[in-house]
Amino acid sequence: MSALLSPSASAPLLPPSVLVAGADDGVGHALAGRLASAGWLVVAHADTPARSAAAVERLVRAGADPLRLEAVSASYADLGEVAGMARRIEQCHPALDLLLHTGHIGPKERRVLTAAGQERTFQINYLAPYLLTRLLTGALCKARGRVVSVSSTLHRGASLAWSDLTRTRGYTPLAAYGQAALALTMFTRTLAERQPDELTAISVDPGSDDPDIVRMHRWATTPVDHASDIVVQLSSPTLLVRNGAFYEGLLPGEVAAMVKDERARDRLWRASDRLIGLG
Repeated sequence: MSALLSPSASAPLLPPSVLVAGADDGVGHALAGRLASAGWLVVAHADTPARSAAAVERLVRAGADPLRLEAVSASYADLGEVAGMARRIEQCHPALDLLLHTGHIGPKERRVLTAAGQERTFQINYLAPYLLTRLLTGALCKARGRVVSVSSTLHRGASLAWSDLTRTRGYTPLAAYGQAALALTMFTRTLAERQPDELTAISVDPGSDDPDIVRMHRWATTPVDHASDIVVQLSSPTLLVRNGAFYEGLLPGEVAAMVKDERARDRLWRASDRLIGLG
């Protein structure tokens, strides 16, 4: 793993920093532990202060150095909390080496809206990561950092309901989950293209052990250790990746036509800015 040099050449090396969004469970928790053990300074996110503190406590009990861990919290169902967390992180980490989006959820059987009026799956799996990334882009660019977003191969069969992103008509769990995965994959490519010299951004489907997600994929459960190993490898600054690409495991995978469509991606960027209050 690489380390950043401090302004003084004679000063000690600073550890690389990573924000693991969704560090309280599953792949995110495994990643937080592995990166802390590898020498990273890990900012561990969960949706409440109690859950983030408990995640850090479990990591310490498992052998992680408490000096390598920080707990942060924000509910992805509340975009105001996400914005506040981003501001706090940027104050403490003006140069952020790595941002890992692992906190996606499976959809509900029935359509649920957040307090902001957004369909729950779309907000938690896409709009909240979009907002967090946009607000931390400056810190990531300062470190020439990397963004790795957990997406899904299901984006390839999905569509964006441009006039009805909250899915008031024709809601199904698969349609809602696929739409969020498609939007995240499209945004990741646009982010890479807009900042080609300052940061690297990729999306990946490493598999899942979430029964709701596995059922939609109709494939076998992927062990957490295997999925986290894929993300760790793709997160390494020493590994050359195809900037903006979608990875299926450790290899670049096929993407939906809309991911390749620059006009559609620009339209999504503008719509997303409006939905989160940046536009």
